[in-house]
Amino acid sequence: MILAPKYIPRLAATVGLFTKYGLGDFAERTGLRALVDDEAADGNGSSPEKAIQFRLRLVELGPAYIKLGQVLSTRPDLIPETYVRELEKLQDEVPPISFEEVVTVVESELGARISKLFDTFEPEPLGTASLGQVHAAVLRGGREVVVKVQRPNIRELLADDLEFFRELASFMTKHTEMGARVDMLGVIQQLERALLDELDYRIEARNAATFRRALAEFARLLVPKVIEGYTTERVLTTERVKGLKVDEVSPLIRMEHDFEPLAEELTRAYLKTIILDGHFHADPHPGNFFVVLPEMANPMTPAELKAIDRRVAPRPVFTAIQRIEQQAQKDAPVADPNIDIKLAIIDFGMTARLSTKMRDQIVHLLMALADNRGDDAAMTLIEIGDPLADFDRAAYTREIAGLIARNFDLAIGEIEAGRVLYEVINISYRQGLRLPAELTLFAKALFNLDGVTGALDPLFSPMQAIRDYANQLAAERAKKDFSPRRLLQMVTEGTDFLANLPHRLEVITQRLATGDFETRVEVPQMAALLNGLQKVANRVFSGLVLAGVVVASALLMPHLRWLGTIGFILAGVIGLYMVVNILLTDRPKRL
Repeated sequence: MILAPKYIPRLAATVGLFTKYGLGDFAERTGLRALVDDEAADGNGSSPEKAIQFRLRLVELGPAYIKLGQVLSTRPDLIPETYVRELEKLQDEVPPISFEEVVTVVESELGARISKLFDTFEPEPLGTASLGQVHAAVLRGGREVVVKVQRPNIRELLADDLEFFRELASFMTKHTEMGARVDMLGVIQQLERALLDELDYRIEARNAATFRRALAEFARLLVPKVIEGYTTERVLTTERVKGLKVDEVSPLIRMEHDFEPLAEELTRAYLKTIILDGHFHADPHPGNFFVVLPEMANPMTPAELKAIDRRVAPRPVFTAIQRIEQQAQKDAPVADPNIDIKLAIIDFGMTARLSTKMRDQIVHLLMALADNRGDDAAMTLIEIGDPLADFDRAAYTREIAGLIARNFDLAIGEIEAGRVLYEVINISYRQGLRLPAELTLFAKALFNLDGVTGALDPLFSPMQAIRDYANQLAAERAKKDFSPRRLLQMVTEGTDFLANLPHRLEVITQRLATGDFETRVEVPQMAALLNGLQKVANRVFSGLVLAGVVVASALLMPHLRWLGTIGFILAGVIGLYMVVNILLTDRPKRL
């Protein structure tokens, strides 16, 4: 594949972006610098100051680059931790759009003047993001809400940037060493999925309703309801949550309330959405969580609504979101009057789904991490990933086991499951194990979750919660798999297998009888071994040729001195070339 000529100037600008702001090593390792004639100097290399400048420059370049920065913040195997931390701040610091543009979008989407739709609508935004911004408002009747409004013409601005990123990822996959080691197409597909989901607020509304139902059993967690009549593709309206950001809770409040149940319930909820549902909130940074105190007026959880509902017959529902909310109240437990503080979760634009197989593998990985079974964790990671030609299974297993053992011995409150997974991803990259992009997104979510639970309760141990809850969830998962529907599917598949078995056995025996039966055995690193043997054979042959030239030149010297001299010169050139080639090609490759 050849990169389209129209993208060559943008490629040079992208390489310059990395080299100018201290990521020259990243450009070198990814092979980007070799693709263009780039002479930009890195100065003093990466630094906190350059990380800040890099983040600000991405904001200037627009929404697609902001999203790219957010995706890069999930890849500690690609960029230094200083940059990872800085790029996480891209969630908040984005210039706002004007209130006139907000009014135009709201009125065109909802089909009425803003004064007719709302009692009040605050001109100053509560927050801004790369694709939209949020305003406080009050509906007719006094219900407080927040309205998320998409930036005008955002789709057109993103289309060309996404096409460039897609072509660049395909080119790097085929032509660079980094492209072989990292799932570059997966990274860009992750970026595209996130953007496409966030560009349609109806998807985010459905996600919010789904998570409200999925978390209904956790009485301390609050997901605000979607106001469906005020939600379209470009406008999203939800109940307003009033609370404190998790990293802004004062010591006095901590003395008055116990925050450990909040941290534990949040961790259990995340494990449940990952292991049982396979659909989790992929962006749990502290800005998306609010501590709700008893004295604050806030929306009700499904359990609280269930407690005050005195209807004999359920209210009729007409839309998918209404049905989801009705199921949430049905699944919710009876509200506990002793619960004093709750944790509100917002912003479900960035979620992730895991296949059934990936969920099973993540369960095995988490349980191995929690139980200090490094060999089992390494085996699971090898099953998840794609080993490259230079992958050393034994060395990889030793390194993973050592990492897990070191973290297992840490004191409670020091263990961070997300950081351990980040280090696992780094080790996998160095050792030549290519991991799917979904696993890095999961690691990022767990890493951010560690930050939230640590802010709620500094002594909380996520590993202990994983150890206590994972077995229970695995049992519930097994019970779910053996539902009547699943058993019927297994019986049907078993019947089909038995019905086809005689024919398959007949085909195998016929091929054995005619000598047409073939098997294929794949030996790990066989390609590398054959390449090495071929290299040895080539050098032995070259050495024999060189020896022949030297002997022939020596025999010619008494008779044809000039021809013998030419032979010695030729032998010297060949010998020098072989020595230089060996020194250059046999050095260990830098990763």
